[in-house]
Amino acid sequence: MTSQHTNRIILKTIAFIGIFLILYSGMATVFSNNPDFRIYQSIHGFYEEPAGTLQGVYIGSSNCYAFWNALVAWEKYGLTVFPYSTPSMPFYATEYIIREVRKTQPDAVFIINVNHLDFDDMSASHIHHLTDYMPNSELKTELREHLCDLLGLSRWDRLEFDMPWMRMRQTWWLYLEEGLAPKLDGMKAACYYENYLSRVFDMTHRYRHNDQRAPLSDNQTACLEQLLDFCEAEAVPVTFVSVPRGERSGESLGRINTACDIIRDRGFTLLYLTDEVDAVHLDLRQDFYETKHTNIHGSIKFTDYLSKYLIETYGLRDLRGDATYQSWDEGWARYRAILAPFVLDFELGVDQRDYALAMPRGVKIETRPDGQVNMRWSPVRHAEGYCIYYRAGERGVWQQLTTTETCACEGVAAEPGIPYYYTIVPVREVDGKTFYGNFSVNGHRVLL
Repeated sequence: MTSQHTNRIILKTIAFIGIFLILYSGMATVFSNNPDFRIYQSIHGFYEEPAGTLQGVYIGSSNCYAFWNALVAWEKYGLTVFPYSTPSMPFYATEYIIREVRKTQPDAVFIINVNHLDFDDMSASHIHHLTDYMPNSELKTELREHLCDLLGLSRWDRLEFDMPWMRMRQTWWLYLEEGLAPKLDGMKAACYYENYLSRVFDMTHRYRHNDQRAPLSDNQTACLEQLLDFCEAEAVPVTFVSVPRGERSGESLGRINTACDIIRDRGFTLLYLTDEVDAVHLDLRQDFYETKHTNIHGSIKFTDYLSKYLIETYGLRDLRGDATYQSWDEGWARYRAILAPFVLDFELGVDQRDYALAMPRGVKIETRPDGQVNMRWSPVRHAEGYCIYYRAGERGVWQQLTTTETCACEGVAAEPGIPYYYTIVPVREVDGKTFYGNFSVNGHRVLL
């Protein structure tokens, strides 16, 4: 065999290996992506934020992106606090995520959701949710092995993390439906899925609050203590948060209470909001879309509450007007248009609410033969007047129709065949500033 022939074989072999590696890398990139684009916006979106630009990072399960709305915090207070969260994120990953975040955001404060500590039903899919959109690194591998160890996965079972098409073979049709390459929407992981925007769930009889204590598992206790040791040793600026929810059971809430006791006893800051529904101004009748997640209205209230806390506690400053953060302004402009059919303008203002003004009761809306509408309602204590808002059609934009000092509004024009939604907001003035009370978030539907 001539040396020239040998060289050709070597070159072909090298070319083959190169092509194989390129194809392998491409397949791994595409098929490691679970087709959940909310996760993509949060995890991959975090890595698109320029180094040193985030004031805070909110770590945890879906509570984080349902309760905390990064763009509302930006619009109201100029804060850049990003949610690094996935559905049912394992609490066991928290320390690793802090270490990961500090690579690029070393000065960020951390808000850690406590509620998901009680979630112990971890599966391989939860590991994928968290790690698939993370860039490759030694820390990512360490995290993945740590979670696989806790789950008890064999070496064979772990192959799917290196050969992701093994896992995706049964869900390729989702890629054909959703598209192979998800794209960032630029809205800082702010939610806009349908339930979050439009659904109202009455939590009155599902909300749990008690003083019960229940033991944590050995793994949960060890994980929490190790996390606290790490935060103490590394001087991590951290606040733990427990949010109001409909927990699975009294025992589940008892374990969360026990975890909160440990956090307090170790001297860490804890916002125990589980029994602070009134302080956050959450309306259990209409500020949730299901037992564990607020809708957009509850999210705005929670974001407002936590933003003020972060400003007061950590001195976070208003970054609006700084050209470095133009992408936040651009994200808000797109997001505001999405919110228009669901949110009234004053909900996004600062200190414009008076929650002592109750939602108007006894609302009666009558249609007239001449194509107009009459509205009446019972008076609200301490209200000095009422603002009437409406939207035309299922996705019409909420607009202020009129104001009145009486409990009636007559002769409102409406086009036949189009559903109209009306909501009545009690108001009062203090030092020339209007304060808005409680109202029906979905409004009252009328169809001529």
